[in-house]
Amino acid sequence: MTKRIITQDDVKALGTILFVGAHPDDETFTAGGLLAAAAQNGQTVIVVTATLGEGGIQDESRWPAAELGAIRTAELGQALKILGCTHHYWLDYHDGECATDSPDRAISRIAEVIAQHQPDTILTFGPDGLTGHPDHRAVSGWVAKANHNKAQVYHVVEAQETYEKYLSKADQQFNWYFNIPEPPVMPADECAIALKLSAESREAKLEALRAMPSQYDKFFTTVPSDLLENLFTVECFVRV
Repeated sequence: MTKRIITQDDVKALGTILFVGAHPDDETFTAGGLLAAAAQNGQTVIVVTATLGEGGIQDESRWPAAELGAIRTAELGQALKILGCTHHYWLDYHDGECATDSPDRAISRIAEVIAQHQPDTILTFGPDGLTGHPDHRAVSGWVAKANHNKAQVYHVVEAQETYEKYLSKADQQFNWYFNIPEPPVMPADECAIALKLSAESREAKLEALRAMPSQYDKFFTTVPSDLLENLFTVECFVRV
């Protein structure tokens, strides 16, 4: 793609899109606007999720640990419906164990999904995992080894201006980038993909996040509206 800051119509050039993440909500937080834009364009969107996210305990009294996997499974189903993602696959790993469990099953299953759907574009984490989460880092390595068909892979980064002005403030409250000094940031106009979210795709992203209250209820009830307006305006990826 030649344009740096792209619009929804430009997303058509990405063709069939596969997103590979570690936990339910990874796809929405990092690429929900792009996935929604692609679906709105009529493109095929596939999502692979490694774990049920059963380790993401936010409020034990409302979302008990013993039930969290099932809760987040249902939440993700609703979020993907909102985004327009029509194909979804689980890898059946345990939350927090992707980096220590055998990678063979994951690599094989991702390769099968790639062979089945022939994606033109794969979106996932970089080796840094965006937040430094070991599960995210593991997923990045799995994709690199599974991509036998040589689809173009892009790693998620944060737009520098958005991070410095807005995301860093939210991070102080929610500790999103908990396992890394600073997430990978890059000026949007230097990224291979920098999608300026349309009002429709941005609203789809926010609605999908709202569909996952076990993870985002506190976020939506505490973030000031002026900050919320600026947090999710662009999604950025660098080419591998």
